[in-house]
Amino acid sequence: MFEDQIKDKFVTQESDTTRYFTAANIISMARIVLTIPAVWFFATDRWVWGLIILGICVVSDWLDGFVARKTHKVSDFGKFIDPVADKVVAAGMIVLMIIRMDFPLWFLIVLTVRDASIYTIKRIIYKKYKIVTGANIAGKMFIFVLTIAGVLWLLEFYLGVNLYAIYVLYLSALLMLISWVAYTVQSVKIFKAKELEN
Repeated sequence: MFEDQIKDKFVTQESDTTRYFTAANIISMARIVLTIPAVWFFATDRWVWGLIILGICVVSDWLDGFVARKTHKVSDFGKFIDPVADKVVAAGMIVLMIIRMDFPLWFLIVLTVRDASIYTIKRIIYKKYKIVTGANIAGKMFIFVLTIAGVLWLLEFYLGVNLYAIYVLYLSALLMLISWVAYTVQSVKIFKAKELEN
């Protein structure tokens, strides 16, 4: 599925390897596994440990990309598994907060529709042109701000203080929509460029 190296002007980083089990990819996969204890700690009110595990997940999100570039092991699979790991962590925490902490359900609905549409477009582009598109800057900013909003939401719940998490969440929602539009525009450019080549 990810065997073709990507060399396209719309991809921010070319692939160096077709290997699945690189150090960077293992870090990304570990982030998915860590979602389980993170959610469990919060669900059992051991929120300090939960924050520690969540902090490791946040650091690993930066670390996997850094390791991939430094070791020259950027891979197509890595471009796939990195955002998937982000989504797994985010989904696990959001579902927990919806159930226990009055987190808005509308956010999860919009996020699900956005991610489903982006995944569908990614699959079409890969099947037609063997191009694996990377994350855009707005998408990275969205994940960062959403992480801050989530941590503030958790602290509000466990400490009983108002940290204005809802306003940070609104900002992350705006970035989510911007990244959605940016990815759509990027995809349209790819389709148009490929049509001109044919």
